[in-house]
Amino acid sequence: MSTIIAGRFDEEIKARRAPPALEAAGFPASGITMFFVTPAGQHDMHGTPADPEASAGAHHAGAGAVVGAAAGTGVGAVVGLAASPLVGPAGPIAGAAIGAYVGSLAGAVSLLDPPERESGGPANPDVMTRERPPRKSGYLVAVNVAAVDDQARAVDVLRAAGACEVERAKGRIVDGKWDDFDPIAAPKLVA
Repeated sequence: MSTIIAGRFDEEIKARRAPPALEAAGFPASGITMFFVTPAGQHDMHGTPADPEASAGAHHAGAGAVVGAAAGTGVGAVVGLAASPLVGPAGPIAGAAIGAYVGSLAGAVSLLDPPERESGGPANPDVMTRERPPRKSGYLVAVNVAAVDDQARAVDVLRAAGACEVERAKGRIVDGKWDDFDPIAAPKLVA
């Protein structure tokens, strides 16, 4: 792992000026990266690696839907049978269908995981702010630096380009990508 100096920019146009300025200051292009950091709570919007299109908290909801539909079908059929003198012979069928629908919704919702209970996300924001202040959204321009003199030079270049905040981190930028960047880690700001 090497030291990385990164600047956060509120505007894309300012952020796009920083990589060429870093290159002009002597930093190699392969050690520079730029990307957008989404607002806190939106960093993992694509489920899990096993099922990237699924909601991370909904893996057991299907089983709940099946159980709820079965229970709802029985209850709905009984209610429909009791109402058949008023609605006719279609009462038990309509009751079973409505019961299955309502039961599947209730069953699916009952097995959803509570959102970010321990991580301090939207369901528990006080954990996030008390234990680790949230990273602000914006464009991040980061550069690998080797020597202490390079760190100071990178900080100066990023500030001159218009960075709102400059931080120091450990990690690695390979071929223009910061592979081990953690969007929920609190930034260590450079004074």
